[in-house]
Amino acid sequence: MDRLSRAAVNLALGEQATEDLPMIAALAVADGLDSPALVELAGLSRQDPPADIRDLFVQAMAELGRPVPGVSDAWWERMCDAARGMLSGSLTHYEASSEIYWCACHLERTDAAIKLVDLFCALWSNWEDRPDERAAIERDMRLAAADLLRSHGEQAPE
Repeated sequence: MDRLSRAAVNLALGEQATEDLPMIAALAVADGLDSPALVELAGLSRQDPPADIRDLFVQAMAELGRPVPGVSDAWWERMCDAARGMLSGSLTHYEASSEIYWCACHLERTDAAIKLVDLFCALWSNWEDRPDERAAIERDMRLAAADLLRSHGEQAPE
């Protein structure tokens, strides 16, 4: 997940420091992204009113065609990002499974969410409790991560 998308997800979850958004916008502009609100946001300082910073960020994301997600969608995006991280090797199996489990705990209690919580909690705790079985558990973690991505319309590496 790129820096701007991560900030949008974290903002939706109340985990993004508003005063950091102007620098995140400035880095996005430096990376070649462009929208009127993004450029304006990049010119603000950390001391500008938080509501103004937040509103400009939300506007910039909309202008870029990447609206700030709702809370539920943000949790799902974080889970998918963790699954991508596991499959790409940027997160360990343990880190990614822990993150997926943690995020799934915040979802509305549907059958799908309960199944995810149970699955990743079991995988995560088995990894800790059964060190001699870690290779098999990590294989199951990769399969579960790939299934998670496919269930959200993403191509998962085999």
